Amino acid sequence: MPDIDEALAFDKGVLGLDSVGSLRNEKTDGAALGFPGQEIEIRADHLSGKLSDNATVVDLIQFVKPATIVDVGPYRETDDVGITRIAFEVDDTDAIQEKLRRRGDIEFLGQPVTVRSPTKGSLKILI
Repeated sequence: MPDIDEALAFDKGVLGLDSVGSLRNEKTDGAALGFPGQEIEIRADHLSGKLSDNATVVDLIQFVKPATIVDVGPYRETDDVGITRIAFEVDDTDAIQEKLRRRGDIEFLGQPVTVRSPTKGSLKILI
C-alpha cells in the first residue's frame, strides 16, 4: 500500500496489530534496501500481534524517495507495493472472515480451506 497511514488504519483497526516502532521521513543510504549509491527516504512502522513473544514483526514501509511503485507487476524493485502472503494466528477464523467481508472492500480469492497442521491439529486458511 503506498500510503502508510491507510495501511496502519487497516492493520491496527481490522487485524488488531500494534505498532511497536515507527520511523517518519527517515533518510539513509539506500544500499540496505536495494538502492546502492542513492539516499533514500522512508516512512515505516513495525507491527506485532497480541502474541508478541518470539513473534515475527510485520514491517510496513512507504518509500518517499524513490516513491513507492504501484500496479507495475510482480515485485521487480524493493519499493514495489505488495506481498505474496502473510499469516496470522487468530482466535476465531470465521469471525475474522465475517468482519473482513462486512467491510466490503476485501476480495477473497476462494472459500476457506481447512488443512492438517504439520505439528498437530488443523489450520483454517482464508485466501
